Amino acid sequence: MAALIIEIVHRHGGQYYKVDKPAVRVGRALDNDIILSDPSVSPHHFIVCRNAAGQYELHSLADENGIRIGRRQTRDPILLEDLPLVFDAGRTRIRILHPNHPVAETRLISCRNAGSCLFGHWGWALFLFAVLVLFSAGDNYLSTYETLSWDSFWSDQLIITSIGLGLSIGLLTINRITSQRWDYPSSLSFVSLTLIVAFLIDQAIPFADYFFTSPLPGFITGLVWTLFLIPMALGWFLIRLNHGNNAASILFIILLLSPSAYVQLREIINHYDLMNDFSKKAYYDDNLYPWDQRLKRTISIDEFAQNSMRILPTVPDER
Repeated sequence: MAALIIEIVHRHGGQYYKVDKPAVRVGRALDNDIILSDPSVSPHHFIVCRNAAGQYELHSLADENGIRIGRRQTRDPILLEDLPLVFDAGRTRIRILHPNHPVAETRLISCRNAGSCLFGHWGWALFLFAVLVLFSAGDNYLSTYETLSWDSFWSDQLIITSIGLGLSIGLLTINRITSQRWDYPSSLSFVSLTLIVAFLIDQAIPFADYFFTSPLPGFITGLVWTLFLIPMALGWFLIRLNHGNNAASILFIILLLSPSAYVQLREIINHYDLMNDFSKKAYYDDNLYPWDQRLKRTISIDEFAQNSMRILPTVPDER
């Protein structure tokens, strides 16, 4: 019979050992052929050996936790014919495979040809972060109505810059957990680019509401950005770009974005007041633009006064 492969399954992949001799013993003791560090594994937990017919069998040697296939514990010898075989030795997941077992497709890495790369290159990372600082400074300047000072401008700018750096470090930590890689330039580029797009959307939403004289464009844009675009971009970054573990990446995306998505969704609903028939404030008229252009025709103050006089009720003269 051809050699077998024993895979010790870990959170971020597996270790593979070839069974090419009559017997291979696995356990926690240092005299085993394959040594496991799991404290729930017995010193000599199981052995894979050939029988009299030349076929491999799996024998449990453990008196404590034994071998479990699914939820069923077994102590009988298992003939290794129908492979792959998946079982648990203590709390360690193990697979026994054929040598010709198919492997996953090779994942291409970014910047593999040493060319320009938006993610993973220090030059692009610093450039995008500098653009982020300029964008945030411009947005902060437009929202500052007082003379530029530490309290009115520079302190807020320092907070915005610190938030960007903090998010990049947080993403770096998540990337380390999901893919076992430290790649700060990639995290800094992604966070900078995401916040730049967020600043652009923040400028585009009021103009769209102003142009269409309706809160609906801003509501739809904010909803799509919060609930769809950001999770998809973060999933692409963790899973496709950095080859992170799928389940761990999705879990972190849900845990990371659920609170912020809830808060932003509540703010969007409260801001546009879509739950009521009447809003006390026309939010699409919050911002004035040098190019005062709307889809609907606007009227002058004189026209508004004349129209208002026509619809006022006539009060009879009591004299």
